[in-house]
Amino acid sequence: MALFKPKYITFDCYGALILFDMAGAAQRRFSDRIAPQQMYAFTTDFSSYRLDEVLGAWKPYYDVVSNALQRTCKKWGVSWDKADSDFIYTDCARCCRTIAHTSLH
Repeated sequence: MALFKPKYITFDCYGALILFDMAGAAQRRFSDRIAPQQMYAFTTDFSSYRLDEVLGAWKPYYDVVSNALQRTCKKWGVSWDKADSDFIYTDCARCCRTIAHTSLH
């Protein structure tokens, strides 16, 4: 049987203690689809949908992020692809590693 060896463990999947820069990741991903003057409203909607997604039954955090992103894109009339969700989820993990690494020194 394979032994699972996680690289990182957190019990803070919703950003109370760890900064998950979802807005920054969304800005990086959607800068070619959302005008700069509308980005704050877009990322605010994305944040609101993420909160709504966690109010129901438990689901993996990737699903929370992806469902919220799909709903945001639908509201804004912009295209969504699984690669968009993958990017934001991965980009936030990269940012968290950078923040954690920086704060340990």
